Amino acid sequence: MRLILAITTAVALSTTAHAFTAINGLTVNPVPGGFEVVASGGDGPRQIWCAAGQYARAQGPGARPRIYILEPYGPSRTRPGWKGVSFTTTPAPDLVNGPRLGDDGNYSVRLRTRGFNLTTGHAESFCADVWDLITEHRLLR
Repeated sequence: MRLILAITTAVALSTTAHAFTAINGLTVNPVPGGFEVVASGGDGPRQIWCAAGQYARAQGPGARPRIYILEPYGPSRTRPGWKGVSFTTTPAPDLVNGPRLGDDGNYSVRLRTRGFNLTTGHAESFCADVWDLITEHRLLR
């Protein structure tokens, strides 16, 4: 756990206000009202939410506890020709009561529903897959 905190802090401190690179290699760029996770190739919800969670946490101790989809998965707003999802931690009133896990019995993590939201911690938990790969790689050396 200390290693995770140390690496997350190092990543946060080494980034500029213009771009952030999450542990899984995805780029996060600021957009009006929030930030965009730019997806590459085969990135799915777990990878995209991981990057969103890390970026939100890196905003410091005043970071909001929930992350909301501002603009669903679609053409990137910051990188032409790519796909992305825009998020916010300061939702407008129409997003505050957006859908959450378990609504109507649906526990799928979504990218295509405006207002869908997760806690920052839940989003970051999807980074565990990356940590498992890093640890496994180190153990195999």
